[in-house]
Amino acid sequence: MKLLNPFDDKFIYYLKNNHNIHVIDFSTISGGCVNSTYKIKTKKSFLFIKINTDFNPFPEEVKGLEELSLTNTFYIPKVVAVGNFKELNYLILEYVDVSKPSSDFWINFSNNLASLHRNYKDYYGLDYNNYIGSLDQKNTINLDGIEFFINSRLLFQLKIAGNNLPVIIHKKFENLFSELYNLLSVEPACLLHGDLWSGNYLVNHHQKSCLIDPAIYYGNREVDISMTKLFGGFPSEFYHYYNNFYPLNYGWEDRVDIWNLYPLLVHFNLFGNMYLNQIDNVLNKYI
Repeated sequence: MKLLNPFDDKFIYYLKNNHNIHVIDFSTISGGCVNSTYKIKTKKSFLFIKINTDFNPFPEEVKGLEELSLTNTFYIPKVVAVGNFKELNYLILEYVDVSKPSSDFWINFSNNLASLHRNYKDYYGLDYNNYIGSLDQKNTINLDGIEFFINSRLLFQLKIAGNNLPVIIHKKFENLFSELYNLLSVEPACLLHGDLWSGNYLVNHHQKSCLIDPAIYYGNREVDISMTKLFGGFPSEFYHYYNNFYPLNYGWEDRVDIWNLYPLLVHFNLFGNMYLNQIDNVLNKYI
């Protein structure tokens, strides 16, 4: 991602004429690795804009935000505008003023996630592909959840990795595939956020839990739960409350590392060899 300053007079004029957005000022927001992000001050309010000149993930992101919003579980930022201006692809959302979580935040968050996970389909996947970070996320519909995980999650990322992964790692994945029906628990396909790490939720000023940056599809809910264990993790109370609202199948903690092979492969493909040892350690644990 290249950091850019798109707010020349032409783009400001375009936003005013096409979206009735009167930009007074803007400031860079750090933290993202896929898009350039800014806080916009307008005559009416503050807005949040994502900009990408390399590819356009925003139509799929809007679909994901809308599908999450329809569940009436988490607070989802409202979409203000999405479009293109010259080489700029952009998504404009309401700006979420963040607060520190209150003492009952994780009770509410856990309840919301349990409710989100009660939105079911009779298939795994999604009727369109989307993105995980800057990588394509293949969502080919499958009636078998483990087959979906193998083909549309692990194998797809392994093909992207190609020769960047040692041959022995590819062989270990082949061995793992033959064991997955014995290792994984079958769950009904439910709506997943798809990229549920600690950087993809906010606490708004009304103390409502807010989800951002979705990579949605219908899958095993243990995928979302497992992802919360990566990159800093969620507090232990989250797992306690979630299991009260919607108990996970026995042994779910033993399966976390298997599900997390998908985001680890994604991060290997995005950021390189720093994730290789972690992937290898997980494979050695199960084969």
